[in-house]
Amino acid sequence: MIPGLISRELQVLLLDLKNYQNRTNGVEELKHILSEVDMKSVPSGSIEEFINFLPRLLDDSNFKVLYGTLQVLNLLIQKLDTGVDRYFQQIVSVALKALGDTHTITRNEYMNVFRQLITTLAPQQVLDLVIGNLKHKNSRVREDVLNIIMAAMLSHPRKDFNIPKLCFEVAPYLADSKRKVRHAALELFAVFDYCLDTGKKQPLMKAVDMVELNEDAEGLMAAVQARRARHVLPKLSSEGVVEYGLVAPKPAHRCSLQYGSGADLDWVMNGGRISSARSHTTEPDSDRLYGYGSLGSLTDDLPLQRRIVSAGKGKNKLPWEMSSFPSAENDQQGSTLNIKCSEKRDDESKSSSSKAGGLVCLLSEMHTSCLNKLSHTR
Repeated sequence: MIPGLISRELQVLLLDLKNYQNRTNGVEELKHILSEVDMKSVPSGSIEEFINFLPRLLDDSNFKVLYGTLQVLNLLIQKLDTGVDRYFQQIVSVALKALGDTHTITRNEYMNVFRQLITTLAPQQVLDLVIGNLKHKNSRVREDVLNIIMAAMLSHPRKDFNIPKLCFEVAPYLADSKRKVRHAALELFAVFDYCLDTGKKQPLMKAVDMVELNEDAEGLMAAVQARRARHVLPKLSSEGVVEYGLVAPKPAHRCSLQYGSGADLDWVMNGGRISSARSHTTEPDSDRLYGYGSLGSLTDDLPLQRRIVSAGKGKNKLPWEMSSFPSAENDQQGSTLNIKCSEKRDDESKSSSSKAGGLVCLLSEMHTSCLNKLSHTR
């Protein structure tokens, strides 16, 4: 029982381990109570007790209970409004327990928790509590953390972040053993690069250098440079989902012209094969989601497609930026590549026909020669 929020009867429903329907009904009732309550009338001690109670519901094996609890957490942040700063550390701690979920709808919900907190509070203040989970043994959690940072940076001015510090904290995950983590880190470094002014990119380059040298990650700097040269940033969709600028294909589609090539794409697909304390080799690699990232992974149910760059110059920029950012002429390059490949196939076809014709002539001459010899023998 939590005065002002959870009655004794409701608590019994929420903790009924024998009947999941009672638990799901309890969560729905909890959402209704929270939407109606005046939080100013609820003692701060009850609010703290309520937040500390939520992890018990997040640990539930039933999807509806987990998802409903995340909705409750988002609703709580809305109701607290500016008063959330008093409880944000507890709220972040609770939300972090949900990271790494495999359901898109659930991942969207807990990412919304962080979006709300970052909007209400100082973004770097929230990221400082989140970034420690980059060391988590679950690669989905590491990926989620990278996307939380990316979503924050794509929606707030660069002055709100300690970018040099973030560069050094994120750089080791460019060489992660999991391809989706490498992909997310590489996309985040494209944002870092854009946010750092010309002549002030030393922290970025130094961070990459250290990883390449210390972790035997040969080719990493070339991959980062190739990603920078694309001049295509990740972006946030209208739903707040991160969409990557560099789209990685499924293994079966790696040779498709649709995805192009480059040192950055090669690194995402093949790099980071080193073992480290951060990336546990015992973890199965069956958690791969392809296409857009996670929020890049949050869009794991989207069909594979090529990232469409906004038409016109200067369209590919951060929401809070008005400076131009050249867009890549991927379609034109793709067309040129298609034409060249077509011409190459034609040439190969002609060459094959020519070789076949020569072989026929040679066999004909040998046959005639044999007949002549037989005739002379007789």
